[in-house]
Amino acid sequence: MPQEADFDVASFEYGAQTEEDKKLLVKFFVKPRNDSAASLKAGRPVFKDVEYIDIKIPGDRTGGVCRPATYVDKQRFGPHYVAFKTRTELPLEGTPLVEWPLITRSLAEELAFHNVKTVEQLSTMADVHSGKFMGLNTIKAKALKWLEQAGEEAKVHQLQQSLMERDERITDQDTKISELQNQMTQLLDKLELTPATTSSLSSALDEPVAPAAAETEPTAEAATDDTKTPRRRKRRAKAVDGNVGNTL
Repeated sequence: MPQEADFDVASFEYGAQTEEDKKLLVKFFVKPRNDSAASLKAGRPVFKDVEYIDIKIPGDRTGGVCRPATYVDKQRFGPHYVAFKTRTELPLEGTPLVEWPLITRSLAEELAFHNVKTVEQLSTMADVHSGKFMGLNTIKAKALKWLEQAGEEAKVHQLQQSLMERDERITDQDTKISELQNQMTQLLDKLELTPATTSSLSSALDEPVAPAAAETEPTAEAATDDTKTPRRRKRRAKAVDGNVGNTL
């Protein structure tokens, strides 16, 4: 026998979903969640309060959902969220005492009742108040030492992180240089030029060009011939004139 869905199609019509939401058991609450980035920076577990939503279906023990609240949840269940905000406390930031392994859960709950909820708050607790709890001054000293050690470890982690980032940059630069070398080799192969040929061409271009030969000055013999030439021309002219006179 086929199973029938236990919902009404009309519940998904516009404006009808609000009426269906009124039947749900909705609760907003704050839950500490580990902040990985802040924990890495501080060198210790750091938690931040996150707003969660818990939705239960009446009559169904296994159904429902519990997860960090979204903007849609806050708009969808507006009255529930407003009621939650009016009675909630300011979000805490730090290492909750309930998550700190050096303290018992019962003592953490007792300190929370006195508004001491994180390791940071315990470390700065005044002696006049911590003296009211048996052995709490010793635990407070442990909290101070634990925070100092965590701070030193945080510096080491930050240095290691910086070195890792530096190595990644160097590796990336080496990869880019290798890619450029491969591209240059491929370009030379396309031009049918080998590195040796390119070097020869570069050497040939770098050789100095020999200057043009300068005009030579006339020698002494040439100068003497030039001075004798006009005299010879005069003698030849006289000889020609004489021959012409004889002929006439």
